[in-house]
Formats: sequence, structure tokens, C-alpha cells
Amino acid sequence: MGSDFIPQEGSCPCQSNTYMINRKPIARFICHCTICQEFTGQPFNDVTVLLKSDISDLNLIRTKFRRWKLPPNISRGLCSCCSKPSIEMALGRNLIMIPTTNYPDAAALPKPTMHIFYNRRVEDRDDDLPKYSGAIHSQAAIMKTLTQGMLKRATKKVN
Repeated sequence: MGSDFIPQEGSCPCQSNTYMINRKPIARFICHCTICQEFTGQPFNDVTVLLKSDISDLNLIRTKFRRWKLPPNISRGLCSCCSKPSIEMALGRNLIMIPTTNYPDAAALPKPTMHIFYNRRVEDRDDDLPKYSGAIHSQAAIMKTLTQGMLKRATKKVN
């Protein structure tokens, strides 16, 4: 993928909840935690991470938000029409997480960089991505990746 990102309108599968994704995600990873399994109804959640400022035209009137567990204080939104994941929000709704299935052109996204909470996996994944198990290792890997993504963005703005 090039450095240019063409904006995409993301949505839940039935398109009852929509939003415009205006920037390349700062991170993408695959989460195997039991909360993501319950939230998606799948063995894992392939998710991208963006900043609130990267998203516009939020139309989430048919999204029901729920917090499965505190911390990490993530509000996960399911569509009230199709019952599928719409969007997730954290850090006071300043960090946005979007399942890759909600992008019309997932091929334009960066590749996933890791598996987290791999100890909770339902099935093994045969790939070369790092696999982190347990809350401490998984959350540390996420924080490192988000920090690197933010620094990369800040460096691009300065140059």
C-alpha cells in the first residue's frame, strides 16, 4: 500500500451505521480475546485503529454501545439492525477501532502486525506475525504499536 489513503465510507454489514474514514489507520492487529470473540461472533477480531479526527460523518444512531469489561474501557458498538460490529471507541471516544470487515476496500489497508491475546485463540493461525499471549504482553504490544504509529504520523507532519 502506498502512503496515500483514499477515504472510504465504512459501515456495519447492513449499512445502517456509517462513517467516513479519512486517513490510513495507525495500527492493525488481530485480537483473539474472548470479548472480541463474543463481540464479533468470530474466532478473532481483525481491527484497525484510528484517531477520532480521522473519522467524519459519524451516523451511529442505530448502534448500541456496550462495555464488556473494565478496564480497558472500550465501548463496543453493535448495529441494532443486523447485530454485527459497527465501531469501537476508547480513551474518551478519541481512539476509534474499526473491524476490517467494515471497510469496502480492505485491500487498501496496512497488513496486520500481530496477534494479541493469542492464548485465548479458538484456532491456530499459520502466519509469520508475532503472537502475544496474556493481558500484560498483549497490551504492551498494542501500546508499543500505537506509540510507533503516532510517532510516524507526527514525523510526517514535521517533514
